[in-house]
Amino acid sequence: MLNKHILALGLASAVAFSPMANAALITFDTVVTGATSFGYDGDGDGVNDVIFSTTDPSGFNTVGPGPNMSYINEQGIEGTTLLSPDLGISFLNGAVGTLGFGFAMDTFTTDSSTAMTFSVFDAADALLASTTVLADFTVTSPPSGLSSFPEALVSLSFLGTASYATFDFNSTNAPRYIIDNFTGTFGSTERPSTVPEPATVALFALGLTGLGFSRRRRAN
Repeated sequence: MLNKHILALGLASAVAFSPMANAALITFDTVVTGATSFGYDGDGDGVNDVIFSTTDPSGFNTVGPGPNMSYINEQGIEGTTLLSPDLGISFLNGAVGTLGFGFAMDTFTTDSSTAMTFSVFDAADALLASTTVLADFTVTSPPSGLSSFPEALVSLSFLGTASYATFDFNSTNAPRYIIDNFTGTFGSTERPSTVPEPATVALFALGLTGLGFSRRRRAN
């Protein structure tokens, strides 16, 4: 399981390891264990900019990282990979340009089972861009040369204004995921004009059909 040790790297370190240096940065420091929906302020103005959601009735955790990881620098959102999609994010002010984050999978193998797909949509549910990224152990600079868990960075550029995005992790050999340092141009100080929020609950509910859930394993 993903270790619950928290590295005291601080915000400066989180920015250094984040895929981009945009003003809006979410490091998931708030404890949200068991929540199925939770809002975050990415630009520090006291106004929530995004809402992360899951249809897993057990909710997600805020835990991490493992003892030897490069892209999970402090607590991140952790949850099941048994859904389709597994996690969603709504941009309350819209998002433009490029979005990025680090992720890791709860497995000790590295193959197609450690892939995840990140997709961005506009308010009319039109796909703006999508990317599939494979996580592995040979990341840039872990202390001993290999990560504790397969991990990777995701960076996705797109045209238009994103209203929401989905995260879909391969569940073949990795029952849990964790993401950290979500960055992009979506803060209320950058994007003052509010866009309509999509019906993400209905979208994620489609992934529940025909799927069973294992009891949530808490990462220690």
